[in-house]
Amino acid sequence: MSQVGGAVQRIEKRTEERVEKAVEEVAGEASATMTANLDASNERAERIIAATAKLEARQLWSAAAAMCLALLPGAVVIAGLWMGIAGLITGAQWALDVDGSVWLGIGRWLVVAVGLAGAGYGLFASVRWVAGLVENWKGRGMPKWPRWRR
Repeated sequence: MSQVGGAVQRIEKRTEERVEKAVEEVAGEASATMTANLDASNERAERIIAATAKLEARQLWSAAAAMCLALLPGAVVIAGLWMGIAGLITGAQWALDVDGSVWLGIGRWLVVAVGLAGAGYGLFASVRWVAGLVENWKGRGMPKWPRWRR
């Protein structure tokens, strides 16, 4: 019986050693597989981050271009007002510098009046166009041809 008991103990010990060795091998393989999967996931994440950075750079330029396009009409209006005021001042000085000649003064003031009328009509047409554009964009999407073209 003691020999059988010793043999059983040896078999149990060998089995235990084999099971431990098998568990270590399986754990090592699982760890290697997990590490490989993690490395592949990291590479994919780096590629996604790089692609996102490219898209963000493109969006930055698009936003800058949109901002310039949005500010351009305002800059044109301010420049137009500046030039209009400068033109009024220069025109009035020119019309007043007649050295006592009544007819020259009348002619020059007529030219200034025509210039003012043209500038006023330009301002009126611009305001009407902007109001129509805002009305179309506000309620019905992109603007269509003006009503008088239909």
